[in-house]
Amino acid sequence: MTPATKEKRTQLTQFIREVLAPFPELVGVVGIGSIGTGRCRPDSDIDAVVFLDPLDLYIVPAEAIWVPQTDTFHSIFAESETLAAEGIPLDFLRLDFQLWSKPDFVWPEARRAELSQGWLAHDRDGRLAELIAARTAYGEAEQITRLDEAITWLDQHLNWDAPEQNWKALGPTIAHDRLHAAFQYLAAALFAYNRRWLPWRNRQMSALLALPWLPDHFDDWVLLANNAPSLDKVGYDRRVLALRTIFDDILRQVRQDGLYGDDPIGAAFIRSHAEPGRSWNMATFNERRRKAE
Repeated sequence: MTPATKEKRTQLTQFIREVLAPFPELVGVVGIGSIGTGRCRPDSDIDAVVFLDPLDLYIVPAEAIWVPQTDTFHSIFAESETLAAEGIPLDFLRLDFQLWSKPDFVWPEARRAELSQGWLAHDRDGRLAELIAARTAYGEAEQITRLDEAITWLDQHLNWDAPEQNWKALGPTIAHDRLHAAFQYLAAALFAYNRRWLPWRNRQMSALLALPWLPDHFDDWVLLANNAPSLDKVGYDRRVLALRTIFDDILRQVRQDGLYGDDPIGAAFIRSHAEPGRSWNMATFNERRRKAE
C-alpha cells in the first residue's frame, strides 16, 4: 500500500464520519480504483461507491472538491489556492441499495470486479458486505465455463497454421486484429483461472498484472504479446510466439492443477459445444435424424 493510499483512506474515513454517517439513508461505502487496490498517488482522486437506501442524490455530490474546514463542496473546475491546499477531490458513484439488492438485477461484470476487489470503508449493519460477497462470488462452474471459452478461441487463433494463413489470406490489418482478439482471450483465461471478474477495459492491464497467479516470465512476454514490435511479418511472428508461449504456460498450469486432463483443448471444445450434430456424436445424430415428411 502506498503512503498516499493511507492518507486518502484516512480522508475518506473522515468524510464518512463527518458528512455521510449522520444520514440514516447511508448503507455503506466501498473505495474503488486506486484507493481500493492500494496504489494511490498523491494526485489521485478518492473514488468510491456510496450505497443509499433510499437513494437521495442530494446527500452527497457525484464529483466535487470537499473542504473539511468549512464542510463545503466545490466544482472540480474551480481554481483557488485554498482549494488546492485544503480541498479533497471526491469522485462518487451513488447507487440505490434496494435496486442492487434485487435478485433479478444484473450487476455489470466490471462493477462486480470493482466491488469484489474494493476497500469496504463503511458498512452500517453488515448488509453491504453480505450483498457484495453473494453477488461477486466466483464459483468453479463459472471458472470452467470461462476457461473453456477462452481456451477454445485461443486454440482457434494460435494453433496449427492459423496465424500464417491469416497473414497470407487476410492481410496484415486483419491478421493483427486476430492477434488482438487472441490477447483478449488470453487475458480472459488468466482472470478466469484466478477467479476474478473482468474489469473495465481501460483498467484491464493494471488488474491483469496484479493477479495472484501469472505464468513465469509473464512480464517478459506480455508487452510483446499485446503489441507487435513492427508491422511487418517479422514483428507479427514475434507477437505470435509471445502469445503462444503464454498460452502454453496456461495449459500447463490447468493440467497441473487438475482442472483439465491431458487434452485441455479437446475437453474445452467438447464441453462448450455439447450439442447434437458434432463430430464426436455424429452416429447418434444419424440415428435420431429427422427428415422432412
